[in-house]
Amino acid sequence: MPWYKTGTVSVALNSNAVIGTGTAFIANSRVGDGFRGPDGGWYEVTNIASDTAISISPNYQGATNGAGIYALAPLQGYVKDSADTLRALVNTYGAKLAALGTTGNYDVLPVGKGGTGITNLSAMMQDMLGKVAAVDARFVITAAKSGANNDITSLNALTTAISVAQGGTGGTTQALARSGLGLGTAAVAAIIGAVSQSGGTPTGALMEYVSGANGEAWKFASGLMICTRSRSYGLVVGDFTIYGSIWYYYGSWTFPSSFAAPPVVTGAARGAGRVHALNADPNTTVSTCNFFVIDYTSPVATTVSEKLVAVGRWF
Repeated sequence: MPWYKTGTVSVALNSNAVIGTGTAFIANSRVGDGFRGPDGGWYEVTNIASDTAISISPNYQGATNGAGIYALAPLQGYVKDSADTLRALVNTYGAKLAALGTTGNYDVLPVGKGGTGITNLSAMMQDMLGKVAAVDARFVITAAKSGANNDITSLNALTTAISVAQGGTGGTTQALARSGLGLGTAAVAAIIGAVSQSGGTPTGALMEYVSGANGEAWKFASGLMICTRSRSYGLVVGDFTIYGSIWYYYGSWTFPSSFAAPPVVTGAARGAGRVHALNADPNTTVSTCNFFVIDYTSPVATTVSEKLVAVGRWF
């Protein structure tokens, strides 16, 4: 093999250091190689520190030279080159080759020896064994990994519903899912909207709010309805009727929404600087009620603040 002569070297009298410029000593020399210096003398390479630094023996005998020509001679020749190649092969594959020493002369390498134990593989198995990543191997056999999964993005064509205990609903339809989760009809009802019923079973929203000139109403899916009215109005003496030792004003209220049966009505009234009482007429209907505003002293013109509440059912 050719001698290595690339670059130049710097040497000094009585020094064993050789400093290269543009050299690659590591790949192109070995300890024991011959070094021909700029002085024409021969030296032995005793150490290779880097691509630009080697040591020689004996110390350099010639004159100091900062950029001299040189040569590295592989004194072991082709045998050395072959030895280097074999050494690299052994370092890379030696352990693997040693492991095969106990396998015997098998036509098929057993599983216990690191083989497959079979003489051929299907195309699918060959493809799977060729995959480096587990996710790729699972893709070949269309399988998901066990334990916690974060690579399953959809479930298609399931014929059995996932149970509630396994994190599902237990049903394949919305109705069955609600039943499995123990949800009642309120689960599909709007909270606010128009209430309705069929045969006594609520079919609409959970509650409905009604507002108008006659007051406000709150209707609930259970059938409960509450109507209220708050207003202020003026009364003069002529609006009152005397009855024994008291005076009363007779008023009426049309409910903002009709009841299914006459409701219970109560209320309160107070005039400016006066003490009043308010009594509902028992003859209340599903849509109206009458009431009395009572003044226990001689009435005077006043402004009355009135509040009425009716409680009943809308179905």
